[in-house]
Amino acid sequence: MYVDGPTDTTSSGGWSVDPSQVQAFADAVADVRGQLDKITREVEELSTPNFAPMLGTSPVGQELAEKFSDRLGSERGLRGQLNVAVAHMEEFVLAAENTARSYTQVDTDNLTKFNYS
Repeated sequence: MYVDGPTDTTSSGGWSVDPSQVQAFADAVADVRGQLDKITREVEELSTPNFAPMLGTSPVGQELAEKFSDRLGSERGLRGQLNVAVAHMEEFVLAAENTARSYTQVDTDNLTKFNYS
C-alpha cells in the first residue's frame, strides 16, 4: 500500500501511497462485503425448517432432532457464533471503507491546495 523510503530523487525519505492501490483496496473491501452478505444469507437459512433433522417420531429421535437444531440454528449454536464473527468482520469492513474514503478525500484536498493552474 505504501512505499517506504525515498519516492523520488529530490526526496530525503518518507512514504507515499499509490491512489490505484487505495482503489484496489476499496474494491477488495467491497468484495469482502459481498461475501459477508452471502454468508449471512446462508447462515439465516440454517434456521429454516428445510434444515431440520428428520430422525423419526420416537421421543429419542425428536429430542435428538431438537438438539441438532439447537446446535445448528440457534443463537447459542453455530448460527450465533457465525453471526458474531460476521458482526466483527462487518466492523472491520466499515472501518476499512471509511479509511479508504478518508484517504481519497484527503489526497484530493491536498492536491487542490498545490494545484496553481
